Amino acid sequence: MFDGSGFAIADLSGLSDAQVVDAVGALTRAENAVCARKLAAMAELFGRRTGCADAAERDSWWLDPDAAVAAEIGAATGISQGLAMSQTHRGVALRDRLPAVAALFAAGAISDLLVRTIVWRTALVESPAAMAALDRRLAGRVTGWGALSAKKTEAAIDELVDQIDPGALRRSRTGATRDVQFGSPSDEAGFMTMWARVYATDGAAIQQRVEQMSHSVCDADPRTADERRADALAPAITHTDFACQCGQPDCDGATGEPPAKNAVVYVVADETSVAAATTPPAAAESAPADPESAPAETAAAESAPCSAPPPAFVFGAGILPTALLAGILERARIREVRHPGADTPADPGYTPSRATADFVRCRDLTCRFPGCDKPAQVCDLDHTVAYPVGPTHPSNLKCLCRFHHLLKTFWNGAAGWRDRQLPDGTIVWTSPTGHTYATYPGSLHLFPQLCQPTATLWHDDPPAVDTNDNRAAMMPKRRHTRAHNKTRAVTAERKLNDTYAAGRIAERNKPPPF
Repeated sequence: MFDGSGFAIADLSGLSDAQVVDAVGALTRAENAVCARKLAAMAELFGRRTGCADAAERDSWWLDPDAAVAAEIGAATGISQGLAMSQTHRGVALRDRLPAVAALFAAGAISDLLVRTIVWRTALVESPAAMAALDRRLAGRVTGWGALSAKKTEAAIDELVDQIDPGALRRSRTGATRDVQFGSPSDEAGFMTMWARVYATDGAAIQQRVEQMSHSVCDADPRTADERRADALAPAITHTDFACQCGQPDCDGATGEPPAKNAVVYVVADETSVAAATTPPAAAESAPADPESAPAETAAAESAPCSAPPPAFVFGAGILPTALLAGILERARIREVRHPGADTPADPGYTPSRATADFVRCRDLTCRFPGCDKPAQVCDLDHTVAYPVGPTHPSNLKCLCRFHHLLKTFWNGAAGWRDRQLPDGTIVWTSPTGHTYATYPGSLHLFPQLCQPTATLWHDDPPAVDTNDNRAAMMPKRRHTRAHNKTRAVTAERKLNDTYAAGRIAERNKPPPF
């Protein structure tokens, strides 16, 4: 049912246009209210976890209570730890700094997008009295703003901040911030977008190098100028050669030499995909001598089953169509990965053999904690049951990024995280509250043969491992706590407004003209 509209989904076809718009408006308000309650619940759990007795001594841990509760919330909501952290902090800000705005949000009167903007634009206000005054002013005006663009919304909020605490204005410094980002959720399979903001001098040098390389091929190269620049970018960065693709034996353009081992990209592909990518298409058969036999042969060809080879998978990038695999295989070192079978013995010692490690990484593809997609090649191989109680065996090994490896190791026990691994690679996680979340190997649908069960190590519950009470000494420490870093960042950003704020205060204190 539509909450507030009184119509079920099946009734939509019978609604008038006005009723449909009414349903959209009612559901939008309901959506806002539900989002407000979700953030309030996150803030409540955050307060409980960070306010417990042992939280203070863990504030200096690299994986501190803030990060631990964000991981717990991320698993419950199916989002990443970073996104859960930002949502939780937004809920805390609404509860502790913006209660009047939070009340409007809970009533469905304002959207989550507007709340995000308000929380961000008011984050530099330090005085509780100024924050309370700003909260009241915002709550009194925000519902009367109507539909504003993002820039106009920020300007309206900044106007109130300027009136109450001019030192808390957010200053745009994006032009001075260097950044590089790889990949986007909208990337097509087999491609990755890159975005970078660098110093002008570095950008000019990169541009000049790419342009020079793209023009080093001969005129017969079949690629467009844009394609040549795209193909020249990687060699320009990795210091490899840029080869002409004209195919002429006497080409005097750039020639490709064996690439230097500057970087490694891991690609998992089925043997049928490798064969399809490396086998040239068969030559067309000559026409049959008897023309009357042609229709029958054509019909037989059309009725033959067509099974395309499965796509490959690039660690950290995603699916790679078979058509794009051939170009990678030309310079790839191929290493065969086999399923170890159901009766393979464990490896001796703590460190897995290369064959075992390759299998586990190709089976898992990513970190196995709920919601984490860190690629397997940068993950640790974690013993689900700690070694030496648990053997070094594919049925007891999984990929965990360093963050979630530390989470499992130091935030475990009866009141922490627990995990159980099944022979087919399924991991069942139990959270501190007793909720369970199952994660499955990343190769389950792409390479199901890798997810066939390996050996069953325990027919009953796996053995318990005694935890070392002194393990806390091994947790990497922060130089400064998260709260210290936040205070320092706010102070530094407020200093950018010192001159402006002093001028505004002097202007307000100026006696009125006679």
